[in-house]
Order: sequence, then structure tokens, then C-alpha cells
Amino acid sequence: MTTPGRGERRVAVRIGPGAWEEEVERFDDRSRPRTAAERERRRLEREGLSLTDLERCAELGPDGTRLADLVKVYVPISHAPPSERPFGFVFSPGSSEQGLYFALVAFGERHPRPGVRSVYERAHRRLHGRYPAQ
Repeated sequence: MTTPGRGERRVAVRIGPGAWEEEVERFDDRSRPRTAAERERRRLEREGLSLTDLERCAELGPDGTRLADLVKVYVPISHAPPSERPFGFVFSPGSSEQGLYFALVAFGERHPRPGVRSVYERAHRRLHGRYPAQ
């Protein structure tokens, strides 16, 4: 998938209803994280995800997360510095007859206040069935 006129490589995004419900709908309807996720979802499903927006997740994070082979994108998706984009999506790559895609694994705050799980901890739990250090 490419975007006309830009030559930018884009990859399809798949957002399963269970992942969306668990990761995004846990936030209040008008909350900042949910509003940001919903805005980006429409664009991601329509246009896919630019490979230039992706970063590899740390194979072993400082918080004990194990996210090898996963990628992340900061939200809102833009060219603003990461410090101005407090949320994130974590995706798992996959392929089908239609080609490469990224499937939503987790959404949340990148660096939340104490006592709140980060998007990376949530992704770890969805992959491994428990939070790190449990």
C-alpha cells in the first residue's frame, strides 16, 4: 500500500474488536486518550500506517517488558517530538494473502503516573498473560 504522490510505504492496520474494547474503551468516552485513539483509528483504517512513523519496541525494556518483534507508534501520530505525544499504540506484524499488516496489541499512556500501567506493560500482559514481574 502506498500513498499517491508521496511514494511513502504504508502498511495496512488491523484492529480486532476485542483488542479495541480492552485497550481503548476502558477510557471514558470524552477522555483525552480515547479521543486521540479514536481519531487515529479512522485514519489508520483508511490509510494504513507509514513505516516512517514506526519504532521497534525494546526486546527487553527497563520495566521488565519483553516486546521482541513488536513496533510502536506515538499518538497523536505526527512529526511532533515524542514528549508531545503521550500515548502509544503497540502493534504486532503479520501477513496474509493481501500482504503485510500490523495488528493492534495495546494502547495507552507511554509514561503514566505511578500506579497506572504503561502501554508497554499492557502489551506485555496481552502477549504473555501477565504483567512483568508477576
